[in-house]
Amino acid sequence: MKPLGLGYQKIDICPNFCMLYYLKNAEMTECMTCGHSPYKPRTGRGKTLVAYKKLRYFPMTTKLQRLFMSPRTAEHMTWHQSHHAVDGVMVHPSDGEACKHFNNVHPYFLAESRNVRLGLCTDRFNPFRSLAAPYSCWPVILTVYNLPSGMCMRPEFMFLSMVIPGPSSLGWNIDVFLRPLIDELTKLWSSRALTYDISRK
Repeated sequence: MKPLGLGYQKIDICPNFCMLYYLKNAEMTECMTCGHSPYKPRTGRGKTLVAYKKLRYFPMTTKLQRLFMSPRTAEHMTWHQSHHAVDGVMVHPSDGEACKHFNNVHPYFLAESRNVRLGLCTDRFNPFRSLAAPYSCWPVILTVYNLPSGMCMRPEFMFLSMVIPGPSSLGWNIDVFLRPLIDELTKLWSSRALTYDISRK
């Protein structure tokens, strides 16, 4: 899948969820906060270092670009701007007060109807489908709010951006794991990504 732009990055994690070994910290051999090594002790003669935990991060830019390259979705990527709520009934996130406030604060973002609006959600699930097993992990999913309400909540438009390993609870440390996603979204916000829109050629 990687040649299609649908690969993922493996990022080592401190076993105590203190930090990611990422970017300038990728070569570190112990946690800056707790001093714990990211790697399990070597057994036998194996030279390969095995991390206690790894974050799987799926970059989002190519997935969002594909929405504009497909005739099936490109024409719907500006639906949110032409949609108008009827009688104050909220049928789409663009009808909500949060979106209206965002539009007032960032009018230049509103001016380009093809700018992508995203919702982020996560929840714990047990990958082994057993209530007795203590293991859980957390998928972080992005939903594209440019699309009509009948499309934006379909599984094919809910993009998995990362899988945070368990089994213990993340607590307040979820921000540590979101850093690669926040970095990518910040880059898109500041410098954008050149994309071909097939609906407008």
